[in-house]
Amino acid sequence: MDFIRQTIKFKNNKYTKGDCLSIHCETGKYLGIIISCRFNKYYDITLMHLYQKRKLDIKHFLKGKFWGTRFGWIDDIEYAVDICMIECKYIDSLTDIELVGKVDLIEDLQRGSYDYKNNISELLKYYLSELPIRIEKSKNAENFPELGFVSKHLIELSSIIV
Repeated sequence: MDFIRQTIKFKNNKYTKGDCLSIHCETGKYLGIIISCRFNKYYDITLMHLYQKRKLDIKHFLKGKFWGTRFGWIDDIEYAVDICMIECKYIDSLTDIELVGKVDLIEDLQRGSYDYKNNISELLKYYLSELPIRIEKSKNAENFPELGFVSKHLIELSSIIV
């Protein structure tokens, strides 16, 4: 009986694929994330290049860039999201997260990489340490678009929405 209750409860998570969330961080700034998927008891969270003093809205997401990986060649470039997995129960319980909109992500969304995070503080620390690397690698990709390579990038959200 416990298994049945857990399964039913699990199916009723607060967020679903494509939800755009604004997280009010302990720094006073807002961090943008997208729910890429749900895997077992975890949300697959894709970070956006959004971290600012003002509350985020859906326009920020639609004009923003997600953390991802690009691979292939100039005429056949594909994109994958880089994800951080955080327990659904933890994310669902937070009061500093606001659903600001939803995007229709492509059906066969690929995973470029994944990592586990325990809380928003860890997620923010990862974001701040990794951001300069992603900015530099994205500049390199823009300077050499004819090259297809696997790397960490900031990619236009329009690349993975329907």
